[in-house]
Amino acid sequence: MSVRCFKILYFLSVIFCISCSLFSQDIRYPNIPIYENKELVPHKIQNKDYKKFKKLTRKYFFSMPETSYKGKNFSVYLLDKREMKILEKSNLEYEIFPKSAPFKYYDIGYDTRAKKKFTNLEDLKLGYKNERINKVYLQVLAEKFPKQVKYFELGETRLGRVIPAIQITSSKPSEYKIPILFTGAHHANELISTEHCYDIILNLLDDFEKYEPYLENISVWIVPIVNPDGSHFFWNQSVDMGRKNGYLPPEMKEDDPTRGVDLNRNYPFRWNSGNRRASSGNTNNVFYRGPSPASEPETKAMIELAKRERFLFAMSFHSFATAILFPYTIDNLTNPEPDYVKDLAGRIISFAKSVRLNKEYRILKNLYPVDGTDQDYYYHTFGTNAFIAESSHQNVDYKIVHGILKGFKGVWENLLYEFFKGNKVILKIANNEGKPLSARVVTEEIIQFEKEVYTSNPVTGIYAKMFLEEKEYTFLISKKGYEEQKVILKAGKSLKPNLVKLQKL
Repeated sequence: MSVRCFKILYFLSVIFCISCSLFSQDIRYPNIPIYENKELVPHKIQNKDYKKFKKLTRKYFFSMPETSYKGKNFSVYLLDKREMKILEKSNLEYEIFPKSAPFKYYDIGYDTRAKKKFTNLEDLKLGYKNERINKVYLQVLAEKFPKQVKYFELGETRLGRVIPAIQITSSKPSEYKIPILFTGAHHANELISTEHCYDIILNLLDDFEKYEPYLENISVWIVPIVNPDGSHFFWNQSVDMGRKNGYLPPEMKEDDPTRGVDLNRNYPFRWNSGNRRASSGNTNNVFYRGPSPASEPETKAMIELAKRERFLFAMSFHSFATAILFPYTIDNLTNPEPDYVKDLAGRIISFAKSVRLNKEYRILKNLYPVDGTDQDYYYHTFGTNAFIAESSHQNVDYKIVHGILKGFKGVWENLLYEFFKGNKVILKIANNEGKPLSARVVTEEIIQFEKEVYTSNPVTGIYAKMFLEEKEYTFLISKKGYEEQKVILKAGKSLKPNLVKLQKL
């Protein structure tokens, strides 16, 4: 080989190595909400001036700016700094939308998606979803995948909108189904929370053969938007709204941007705990807890679902602290010992890959004082291993959402797998005739500090409990009118329920 050829090959190899190094590096993104992105500002142009605007863009712009909204008499275009300077020097009339404009003006292609509805699973990745698109998508998913998906309406909001949900599971017959819950948009201005729910939907259905062995014994419940009224306000009235629901105090005007209840301060466990920072009794406050515990129909709907299903695991998506919060998040409460839920949080977070600049995922008890949360209510009332997942970004350009969701996929997947690979005991409690009973179950080896009372599912009689260690545990099973039973069972990987029949007194 000549010296010249050797030099050329050496040069190409160096270039190749540098390229590989560059492309192998993690891509990180800042957390800048679309409507706070100073690089793109929404400008309202009247349709009568469209020809002048188009002529201006052809002459001075690199390309026609993207349209974020098309109204009857006007359109809204997103302009960068250079384009804004050119428009300022022209004699064209325009209007700059303030921050308080509705989010619909910032969502590229919203109207097109709303009219197109849903044709295939790829449509789930086209953009952020409001309460209108969410309802249509979930209904059509149930139509397109009738064997795997069932559509439910859990109740109605303060303003009469339905709260849609779906259940995904295998149609193969099984002795029981262990329910798992994923929710988004308790705070409807946190759009990424809904996208996390849709990422789970898309993956489960797009690769159903991979997940079906797990779905034979579990059912996945998904409520992408718990707060449809807040979603409507955020998309159609103001981006300053949406955290709270549609509650309207008697003294407040209908269009007041501070109206509503923070639904994740409205659950009945430790509601109004006394910590002034945990929630507020002021109707104007963003953390307003509502006039009474579970006063809101949205909260009631989620409580009724939890009572019926008795979820073993739950994850409520929020943004944007880049964290997983484990219960109890309320201050001055002590977790049972051994602390299985904290251990699980530490294990599943190892699968989280952050794409946020200078911010890695971490596990926390809370971000700041809270009370009246869904997570703590589920954990205390039903023993649900419930987490709050704080995503890494909030309402950023949708182009980077896929990377955010991809980085979190391992977390929800391993929450799904935990029932199968973790140590557990499954009880099926019934009377002498085999009819399922809702009975209290106490595990002697677990020390409880907050008077938790756990019972088996009233419909199926199933009670599932996860443990840290593979060893024997003692269960005391009781129900009024029946003899108490003590059973000793070993926690392990077995999926077979242990039948316990209670004798009437």
